[in-house]
Amino acid sequence: MDYVYIFLFILVLVLLLVGLNKLDAGSKKKYKREAYKVLEDTGNDPKKIKDTIKSLRLYSGRWRKDKESVQLVERLQEKLGDEIKPNV
Repeated sequence: MDYVYIFLFILVLVLLLVGLNKLDAGSKKKYKREAYKVLEDTGNDPKKIKDTIKSLRLYSGRWRKDKESVQLVERLQEKLGDEIKPNV
């Protein structure tokens, strides 16, 4: 009977791991969509751009960086620099 409990415990842990990965992937997609919206809009405030950069850095990964997220962060930083500079 102990084997059944161990098997159920391992099954629950695997299902929990799969569920957390799906939630993480959904959050990453949400922040990527938000970044694309910010890039397309012309009149964003710098705070919105900074928040989007922070969230993308959070979900881009620590060791294996998501290349698309890194490129989005670079493009947002360029846009942030353009927003801060006065247009003369």
